[in-house]
Formats: sequence, C-alpha cells, structure tokens
Amino acid sequence: MLLKPILRAIAALSFLLTSVNVIAQSAPLTSENYIQDGTKKGVVLLSVRWDRKWKCAGFENAQLRLLGFDHLPSKRSIDDEGTDLLLDDAPLLMTKPRFDDYAFLVEPGQYALSKLHIKAARSMTDVGVAKVGRDRLFKDGVPDGGTFSVGEGEVVYIGHFYIDCYKEPSLWRYYLEDSEGFNGYLAEHKKKVPELDISKAKFQLFKSNYFGRDYELK
Repeated sequence: MLLKPILRAIAALSFLLTSVNVIAQSAPLTSENYIQDGTKKGVVLLSVRWDRKWKCAGFENAQLRLLGFDHLPSKRSIDDEGTDLLLDDAPLLMTKPRFDDYAFLVEPGQYALSKLHIKAARSMTDVGVAKVGRDRLFKDGVPDGGTFSVGEGEVVYIGHFYIDCYKEPSLWRYYLEDSEGFNGYLAEHKKKVPELDISKAKFQLFKSNYFGRDYELK
C-alpha cells in the first residue's frame, strides 16, 4: 500500500514531536463570505476526530494531526509547506472523543490530499510523527492519495475523517450512513451560517483507493 514505507518508519524509529507551520488559502465559511462569494465559490463540509485512538496497531495511541489538500492542477512544489485547504486543529494534550465539524469556502474545482500527519506513541516519552507529503501522495504529478470535487455555488459533504488502526496507524474516511443523518448534519451547519443554501447539498465523498470505500447515500 501507498503508506507502508512511511508508517513502518514509525515502528522502527523514534521521533521528536515537531511543530507544524502550514499556510492555507481557503477560508472557514461565514455568513459574510458566503453572501459575498457563495455563488462564485464552493462550500466543502467535512468532520474530523482529533482525539487519540488507544491501543492502535501496536502503539499505545495514535492521533491524526493534520490534513492538507491542494487545488488541482497543483502548482506547488513537493517541498512547499503551503496547501490550499488545511485542517490542523488537533490539540496537543486535552482531546475529546467526538467529530468536529468544518465548513470551508473554496475555489471551485478538484482537490487532492497532499499532506497527512499522524502522531504515534509507544509511551509518554517515545513519540513519533509520520509526515506524508506530495512525494508519496502524488505519483508523477497525478494525485494518488485521494480527491474530491466542488463546483461553483455547490455545497458538498466529503466525509468524516479519523484514525484507522488496521495493521498500522493510518487515515480513514468514514461517512454518514442515511438521509436522516445527512439532513441533520446539514441542519447543524445551517445553524452556524443561516444563509447557507442546503437544499441542493450533495453527498459527494472524498474518493481514495487507500483511505475509504465508496458509498452511495441511502
């Protein structure tokens, strides 16, 4: 699989926990920017769990630390620290066992996973961070880790993201399983941004050969 070399490095070595300094261009959705640009840009809805998963694939715990996506075609170099859509709210100490909901106003088009950071710990002092970047998530300039798309004026839900512990710590994209859950999820987002038009919101999951299975809303 794509990430085996990098994730096996965690099992073999110890790392120091390092800070993350990544710049993103997409903006969190607000009433103000939706009124101004909602018809010209797209809205992306997703959720992430940042809490530690205990007893994870031979580690004491593992934690998702960062997700980054590039707008395609990506103009960023392999070592560019920036990304076009960034999620990096993982707390260092106190975590809560729940999904946090996010809404972003983004440029329309296709996006690809370009950065993935996962922390894994054998103990309080033996902590490693696997940082997977464009060199592994793209192959000959083509996205290999997964993509999603959003059009002008669209509202799309791309999934719930959390740690998976099958054989080794990795990312997994989960999803809402039925229309009732999906409609409830949309309603919660509308509470935060009342102007958001959820009437035509799409269940349009992040697609990946490695980090999730295809699913059609029931």
